[in-house]
Amino acid sequence: MQNAQARIEHPRLRHCTFKWVSDDSPMLMIVGKEYFEITEDFGTREQFLTIKRYFDGRHSIAQIAERAGVDEDSVRQIAQTFDELGLLYRTRPMASVPAKAFTEQIEASCDMWGRQIGFHNLFAGLESGDLRGEVFMGMILETYHYVKAAPKHIATAIAHCDDERLVPLLSRYFTEEYNHAGMLLQSLKKMGVPKEHIKSAHPVIGTWSLINNLCEIARQDTLSYIACTTLFEARADDFEEGTESLRRAARTAGYPEACAEPLITHMRIDVEAGHVGLLDEAVGILGDIPAANAHKAVNNLHDLKHSYDQFHDGIVQYYSDIANYIPRIKVDYFSL
Repeated sequence: MQNAQARIEHPRLRHCTFKWVSDDSPMLMIVGKEYFEITEDFGTREQFLTIKRYFDGRHSIAQIAERAGVDEDSVRQIAQTFDELGLLYRTRPMASVPAKAFTEQIEASCDMWGRQIGFHNLFAGLESGDLRGEVFMGMILETYHYVKAAPKHIATAIAHCDDERLVPLLSRYFTEEYNHAGMLLQSLKKMGVPKEHIKSAHPVIGTWSLINNLCEIARQDTLSYIACTTLFEARADDFEEGTESLRRAARTAGYPEACAEPLITHMRIDVEAGHVGLLDEAVGILGDIPAANAHKAVNNLHDLKHSYDQFHDGIVQYYSDIANYIPRIKVDYFSL
């Protein structure tokens, strides 16, 4: 087990995210379901974030101070404070992670990452009207491609399942998800997009990347894939806020509120099916999780979180460009 002195001399933060509304508002540090307010009594926000950048376990206090341009005592004091709050990374001998602890930690981390995904400027920009109305259409269209691909990554998980006890769970999940894209198709038709244009539409690269990452995780490791459902399946706690946000974005973009209803129905069906609880069900079958498997699942889950960021980046970038074809079309040989 790593002792306190070693943790402080080469500090590494537990995984966290930071959020603030404006330069003069408090900065929140979010770790799982815990929130910490970071004040600026000494130094600036920029200085703090520069120091935080080197809290990766690979830099000593002296190296951090030199690279961040601050004195060693200040860096050490920050490290000691984080350690007292339990915010520094701690290793310990562990052959396996207790089933209940694993599920609770994944759920807490997915709560944090899910909110971080929601901080993307795509959503704020749509509600405020800072983004073009076409970006809202693009979000629905790319979500259609994403939902349409669900059978692909679920089937990959079934084909490569590394524990036959989990096959019935994945098979049930497949039957409950395989035909949901039709609901998104109805949303797009209500927005005035011709059906033939939707059927021939080509996803943007961020969407392909997200789908392919899900397929790769499903191919590599069954536990990782099921853990990922905790991040991307609809949550009951977020349903009401999410539906109202979607309706506001539709109105602001100049589309009828009714275009959001099929997507909201899809979200409601997922919530009622309890898909966000698949991991709890799987771990109930598997029992305690070998530590190596737990580490792999967390890393794959974290990569998927960044795939969603890339997915949303792609929507904003492509559909904000007034010169781009909407929906996107394939480029064939005769296009050259």
